[in-house]
Amino acid sequence: MLRIAVVSAASAMLLAGCADTTDYNTFPDGQRPWRETRVGHEVDYEVLDQVLFRNDSADLSEHAERVIAALADEAKRQGGTVVVDGYTDTTGTPEHNLELSHARADAVAEVLAREGIRDRAIETHGFGETHLAVPTPDETVEPLNRRVVIRVIQG
Repeated sequence: MLRIAVVSAASAMLLAGCADTTDYNTFPDGQRPWRETRVGHEVDYEVLDQVLFRNDSADLSEHAERVIAALADEAKRQGGTVVVDGYTDTTGTPEHNLELSHARADAVAEVLAREGIRDRAIETHGFGETHLAVPTPDETVEPLNRRVVIRVIQG
């Protein structure tokens, strides 16, 4: 299984994919917006200094859409099913955060579909404020927890 994690904060988004043919001239200084780590049969990408979602929002910035589009190219090369899992921080009620996490996953899935990943090959899930990337007390604004994880599952 390959795993891609898109984390909406100032230093985190992990993703899986592989070969790099993205036009990095669309990013500042032509630099990759992610760091690649290989672990066994998994390739993870940590996207650096990116904010995908504002607090209490499922709206993606233009830059976030470009990063997700580049990652869609990686996912298409892998083939298989793309699973998008959405998460929130602990601000708001658990019920609201569950709905928001679904909306975030759907927003990312829309960009992936627009970039050529077949709708039927995309699954979305919302997990609200469960599985925090950074453990925090209730009502804590934590950008690292406002994230989406994209997993590419082959076979």
